[in-house]
Order: sequence, then C-alpha cells, then structure tokens
Amino acid sequence: MTPQAWLRGHAGRLVLAGMVGTALLALWGVAAPGVALAGWLVAFAFWFGLALGAHALLAVHALTGGRWLAPLFPVLAPAVASMPAFALLALPLLLGAAALWPWAADPAAVTSPGVAQWYLNLPGFALRGAVLLAGWSIFGLLLVGSGARRPAVAAPAMVFHGVAVSVFGLDWLLSLDPDFRSSAFGMALGVTQVLAALAWAALLEPEPADFRGKAGDLARLMMAAALGAIYLGFAEYLVAWYGNLPHKAAWYLRREALPWIRLEAAAVALSAILPVATLLPTVMRRSPRVLAWVGMGVLAGIWCHLVTLVGPQFGPWAVGSAALGTFGMGGIWLGLTGGPFAARLTREVPHGA
Repeated sequence: MTPQAWLRGHAGRLVLAGMVGTALLALWGVAAPGVALAGWLVAFAFWFGLALGAHALLAVHALTGGRWLAPLFPVLAPAVASMPAFALLALPLLLGAAALWPWAADPAAVTSPGVAQWYLNLPGFALRGAVLLAGWSIFGLLLVGSGARRPAVAAPAMVFHGVAVSVFGLDWLLSLDPDFRSSAFGMALGVTQVLAALAWAALLEPEPADFRGKAGDLARLMMAAALGAIYLGFAEYLVAWYGNLPHKAAWYLRREALPWIRLEAAAVALSAILPVATLLPTVMRRSPRVLAWVGMGVLAGIWCHLVTLVGPQFGPWAVGSAALGTFGMGGIWLGLTGGPFAARLTREVPHGA
C-alpha cells in the first residue's frame, strides 16, 4: 500500500487524532496560553508553509510548462486545494494574539510609534492576513483547476505569492520580536516552503508507477531548493553579523542557549546537509526509498528551524507545545488532503503541458 492510499484509507481516523491533539493543546492553553499558542503557530507555519510551497511549484509550472510536475501533481494539488481550511486553523492565533505577539498586548513594545500606529496593530494584521489567505486560496484553486500551462493565471499568482510570503513572514513570525528586521527573511522562507513541498512529495510518492526511473528529477529539485535555502539563510546571518547591530545580535544570541542551538544544528543537518550530501551520488538520487527517507529528514529539519524561530520567546516548553500542535493540526490537515481533496484531484497534468 502506498502512503497516499494509506492516507485515503485512514482520513477519518487522522482527523479524529488531530482533534484529540488539538483538544490537549487547548487544555494546555488554559494554564499557559502563550506557550500553547506558540506551538499552534509553529504548526501553522509548518503545514501552511508546505501548502504554500506546493502553490509556488504549481504556479511555476503553469507559467513555464514541462513534464516535471506530472508525477508530483497528485501530491501537491490536494495541499494547494486545502488552503481555504487554514482560515479556520488561524482563528485561535488571532483570538489569542495578545498572548503571542508583544505588540498586540502593548503597542509600546514597538520602539517606533509609527510602525505600531500604521502597521503592527491588530486590525491591520487581521486584514492583511485575510487578504493573503483569500488571494492564495483563489489563485490556488485556479492553478489546481487549470492543470496545463496557463500564463494568464500563473504570472499574477507568482507576483502575488512573492509579495505575500514576505508579508506573511514579517507579520506572523518576525514580529514576535518587533525590533528585529531582515530583508532576506521572506525570500528564505519562500525557498524553504518549496523545499518542504518537494520533501512532502518525496515522502509520499517519490516515483509513481507511471514514472519509473524519474525519482532523480525530484531529487535534483530538492537539491536545488536545499542549496537555495542554505545560501539565503547564511546570507541573512552574514549581513546581521557584519552589521554588528545590537538588536540583531540579541536575536541570534537568544538562539545560542539550549535547546535552541541543538534544534538549529539539527535543522541545518537534516534540511540542508542531508539532501545535498545524500543525493549527490547518482545511485542515491535514483532510489525512491532513499528519496523518501531524505524527504522525511528534510521535513523534520524544517520543523526544527520553525521551532527555533518561534520558541525562544516562550521558553523550552514551547518545543513540547510545538510537537503537540503539529500533531493536532497535522492530523486534521492530513485527513482533509488525504481524503476529500485527494479524491477530487486524481487526474494528472498532461506530460507535455
């Protein structure tokens, strides 16, 4: 039985397990709302980021065409089609914003009054989030429905995606520390999301039955995305180090403490070094089994990285809440993508599209 067939057969149980995990996290939130919401934010950034990476890949294919998407479409399309569901999954974060983002509880936490007045305020945050989710959902449904090359949809979808990923990264992740800024963060986040989507495809279906011998194509895409993430992540750190600005140094220094430094080391090893080093030999690139294991490792590394982005503001317990939140939201999302969405998206992209 393939992983996709297993997901379809266990969709209901996955949703039930996810609801149980979510309920446990909600009980945790009664005692420590900030820590629990931090875990839900990590889960949201992980699963929604995976769907956004799939969205970017479908948009690129709709603009350029080619055969490379055909074996990936049955995995990526349900992820893109599920994006409207994230509007509901984001509601706990909006309702508990004051326990999560410092500027939502106290506008004085933002050193620049103009930023707090015109940008980092809850009405503006909610409005931007609604526009982003609506735009991604609409373009996503158009991309899933088009299938073949369709530049009229793909071009505006890619422009919107490039801007929206930067806004999403700034609003939902970087604003946890309102004084920290990084102009490369949005691009690095977008490339990491593409890597997550490719790793998801590698884990679920590295080499479909009709595409024997094509696992190497997916492996090359994963290597390119991993190299891009490495480059942008290092450039972001190098610029902060070279500038030697106190508020940027403080952001990185907080992540040198335990357990964050170990999580970031695991993130680099699993999501950057592992895919590049393992998939360099031709024999490894062409092995579906190896590709599936590498995909699992990459996803684990990306999760560790997201925990280091969110967790230090809330303490070590955020690691546990992130694991529980990822389990809860993941169960619900996997049940949807593996069940009703996958059942409606069984076709493939034409080989020459």
